[in-house]
Amino acid sequence: MSVEENKRVVKNTIFLYIRTFVSMLISLYTSRKILEVLGVSDFGILNVVGGVISMLTFLNGSMSVATQRFLTVELGRKDKGNYNRIFNMAVLIHLGLAALVLIAAETVGLWFVNTYLNIPAGRMFAANWVYQASVLSTILGILQTPYHASIVSHEHMHIYAYVGLGESFGKLFLVLLLVVYPYDRLIFWGFILFVFQFLIAMIYRVYCIRQFPECKLHLNWDCSIFSSMLRFTGWNMFGTIAWLLKDQGVNILMNMFGGPVANAARGVSVQISGAVQGLTSGFQSAVNPQLTKRYVVNDSEATCRLLCESSKISYFLLFIVALPVMMEADFILKLWLVEVPPMASLFTRIILIESLFSTLGAPMVTSLMATGNIKWYQIVVGSSLLFIIPIAYILLKVGFPIETALIVSALFILLGDGLRVVFCKKQLDLSLRLFGIKVILPVISVTILSVILPLFIHYHLSEGWGRLILSTVVSCLVVSALIYTIGLNAIERNFIMTGFISRVKRIFYHIH
Repeated sequence: MSVEENKRVVKNTIFLYIRTFVSMLISLYTSRKILEVLGVSDFGILNVVGGVISMLTFLNGSMSVATQRFLTVELGRKDKGNYNRIFNMAVLIHLGLAALVLIAAETVGLWFVNTYLNIPAGRMFAANWVYQASVLSTILGILQTPYHASIVSHEHMHIYAYVGLGESFGKLFLVLLLVVYPYDRLIFWGFILFVFQFLIAMIYRVYCIRQFPECKLHLNWDCSIFSSMLRFTGWNMFGTIAWLLKDQGVNILMNMFGGPVANAARGVSVQISGAVQGLTSGFQSAVNPQLTKRYVVNDSEATCRLLCESSKISYFLLFIVALPVMMEADFILKLWLVEVPPMASLFTRIILIESLFSTLGAPMVTSLMATGNIKWYQIVVGSSLLFIIPIAYILLKVGFPIETALIVSALFILLGDGLRVVFCKKQLDLSLRLFGIKVILPVISVTILSVILPLFIHYHLSEGWGRLILSTVVSCLVVSALIYTIGLNAIERNFIMTGFISRVKRIFYHIH
């Protein structure tokens, strides 16, 4: 990347990191407060009803990836005319998706909610109102997809930071409003949340229309663009469904062999992993458009170089946060929860390891998506995920412990990374030797050396605030030092030092 592109990625990463950190802190508070105000029964209704409508939107997930990819490609080609045509087709396609989801939600979904969900008889009326609010929120989210994709493709991440911070504080205000609301709080929460999301969506939409002239609506149907996007979405959906089956299959296996307690432990672990990953996802969001744009201009060398750099740095950013959490998982869970499900700390460690493997492969996924040639990639990698459930089932059936299902899942994610490297070699001309030297070797070296001192502290000090603080500080310092000395090359170290020195000079300039 050029110096200007590096600066843009760093700036966007900082914007998104601040947004995510503040949002995470507020979310941890609001999620507990909502549970407290609604009560266990109503909170359960809120989640299970929302889960029904979310199952109907898996197609939109695949279509969102396609929209993001096609818009970023045209921006990389600097073809604003074609960008506008793709944007308008994306709007039309998502209108169609919204209509399909609405029909399914008001027929099959509504029937399922009223027939099969275990909802107390006295709360069925409220559950139906919340369901309708969830349907409206889902439709709104689908219709917003082209606008969100436009902001990302243009790399205007600062708007996400500003609006995201406002959204977090707004939700905090709504929760405080929920506390004093005197009537049915479940119905109130469902609809006030939809109204709030509608306002946020309008802010993004107005921003796109004003900032990006190529986002003007004409709504002209283009069969060739529709065919290309649909074909891409179809193959991407294969991988999406495989991932969905993997996640839900593991959950079902844990219920079969460990009961609801195992599901509760996994649910807590997934929440912690999501929070940790959220703190580091800003970098990937910032660098993804650059990966696509490098490929579009046929700069294979720059694409592979950025792929290696972003894979390594994504892993390091997650590892800095994940290591102290893995070390002190027991104490952190006791601080966060009133009653900690058995095995939650062990599950947290395994799922964080899986997250590290997944993060390492994320830039490869983006780069392969940029090629548009994803048929065999999705077939091979998606099919590999389908082996997780039968293998885990057999091992659990013969007597292996319940965490085996999570371990098998993590190992297959690592296998998926290996398969992605092979596809990157074939489609992007990625050098396996280059990837080994620039990514694998630094990652393994930093990981092994980083755990020695924190492990020593963990086993020689008793559990408590003192060990948590010392372990976290030492882990962050050790990992940061090792990343800088052996994890980064000379060019990367020079870039960091140059940026740091320029920041310090700017601060002193303002002081004087």
